[in-house]
Formats: sequence, structure tokens, C-alpha cells
Amino acid sequence: MSGLLFDCVAVRDETPTIKTFVLRPQAAGFTHLPGQAMTLALDIRGERLYRTFSIASAPGSDAIELTIKRHPQGRGGTAWLHEALLPGMTVAASGPVGRFVLDGDGPVAFVSAGSGASPLMAMLRHLAATAPDTDIAWFHAARDAGELVFGAELAELQRRLPNLSVSVTLSRPAPGWFGYRGRIGRRLMSVAVPDFGRRRVWCCGPDSFMQAARLIHAAEGGRAADFHIEHFAAPPAAPAVASNRPDRATAMVTFGERRFPVAADETILEAATRRQIVIPCGCASGICGTCRVRKVAGDVAMQHNGGLSAEDEADGYILACSSRPKTDVTIAL
Repeated sequence: MSGLLFDCVAVRDETPTIKTFVLRPQAAGFTHLPGQAMTLALDIRGERLYRTFSIASAPGSDAIELTIKRHPQGRGGTAWLHEALLPGMTVAASGPVGRFVLDGDGPVAFVSAGSGASPLMAMLRHLAATAPDTDIAWFHAARDAGELVFGAELAELQRRLPNLSVSVTLSRPAPGWFGYRGRIGRRLMSVAVPDFGRRRVWCCGPDSFMQAARLIHAAEGGRAADFHIEHFAAPPAAPAVASNRPDRATAMVTFGERRFPVAADETILEAATRRQIVIPCGCASGICGTCRVRKVAGDVAMQHNGGLSAEDEADGYILACSSRPKTDVTIAL
């Protein structure tokens, strides 16, 4: 779906830096899979910014929940949401997007850090409603107790889900904390989730955290195909004025009525951003699929991280963040 309008019906404070926004679609028929995300189109100070956020609520509700951490860096998307989005306001969005979705049967592990718990909470809420006997181990990392998200609900879900275990580690615990301490490591995971290597894993958090979890899973005998990651980073910032950098163009890209050069070391997304041509983007690393566009002519070299299905590629779709033109390219709007 695209071009959707959502009414903000509630805002909840989760931690000092994390809020949950409850959004109800104005049109009927919106559906998503547990773990997918939405891309919001935010008009801030005369500029339209696109930001992709995981949906924290389970499918089947008349509204979705986005649990969003305010980031001090970036160009103001999360800060604007925290300061300005109030019940009664309307936001534009597209989606759902992403292939970081729950599937299959058997024991699972959810591994998260900070607000990376959001898509995993959608999965857990879904399992609570549809498969409450699932064997689930959740490992969550936070800086301190004040940054723990979903704590009360996880405690309640442990009473409802007989095979759910929750482990929390803090990197900066205050006196009186009796849980795990320190950053993720193989020794800590061997205690918190002893059979980690035998579980299918869904992991979301900072890149370094996810890479550490992946290495631990592999070291414990886990199959690479059983480890799934999700991450959204801020898209590259558009310059205020056109760059003076020499184009060293190796190809030209036609995007609707716009035409721009792409240098030998640039992706289509980087070249478009440098020319202040907006292609909606979420992760900028080939994972989320937000920058999916349809190539109707030309050839590209593309290396993505799961943001496109084989069917998408067969239909001519590419990810702008992961594609470098080999010839002149035409993209359909």
C-alpha cells in the first residue's frame, strides 16, 4: 500500500527517550505481518523527510503502534515526532515494508537492544494471540533500567506464555540491579539462553550489537539461515545546495521527469540525494526495501541484504541504496 493517511489517536511515554504513537488508518483494509515496518512522510520546516519505523503492534487491530526512540543526531524526524505529533493530528505513510517477519515453527530467540525491541514485540504479541505454547527466549540489552521498554507487558506475558523466558542485561546498572550486567558476549548468552545455537533468531538493534549476536549464534552451531536481522538507519542527508563534487559520471539515470548523473562509486540513492531528488529510504543498507523502485531500462550491479524477494527482482525492481548503474538507467515513478 502507499499514500495512506493515519490519525494519531494516542501517545504513550515508554521511557524518557521512547514514546509509542498509536495510529489508526483512515481507510479500511490495512494489514501487516508481525515484524514489518511503516514509512512515515514528515513535513518538517518546509522539507519532506521519510523515516521508516517498525510496527510494534500485532496484526489484527484497528490501529498500529510505533514505538520510537528520540535520536539526538539526524535531521529531526524522531525529535519532531516526540515534540509535535499529538492525538488528533494526521500523518502520511506508506507500507508495510520489510521481510523481517516471523515464520516457521519451533523454538525461537528474540534478541534486541534499545528500541530494537519494537518489531520483536509485534511478533511476541502475535504469538501470544495465536500460538501461546511456543518456546520463546527473549534477550534484551539496555543502557540502564530507565531505558527498559515494554517491561511491565513482558512481565504480564510471562504469566500468559508458559514457555517464554526473558533475560535483560544493563551496560550501566545502578546499585540495586540484580539482573545481568554488561554487553552481549558468548559467555553471557550461554547463561541467558543456553541453547541459543539451536534456536531460530530474530535480532534487532545497533549494527555492532547484531553482528556480535550473529557471531555468537554461529559459534554455538547455529545455521546462518536461522539468523534474521532488522535495522533502520537514518538515510543520507541531502545537501542544502547542489554539491560541487565532480560527477565523474559513468551513467545517467532517468527518474520520472528528472535526469541525473551517477559517478562510478555512487549508488543511485546517493546520486539522487546529492541532487536533492527524493527517493524514500529507510535503512540505506539493502534490508528494509523502502527504496524499492522499478527499473524499466538499463543494467545495474546490485548487492542487497534481503530487501527484495526473487519475485521482485524478476519483475524488474531494484533497491536504489544498493544499485550502481552499469549503463544508463530508466526508473518508473
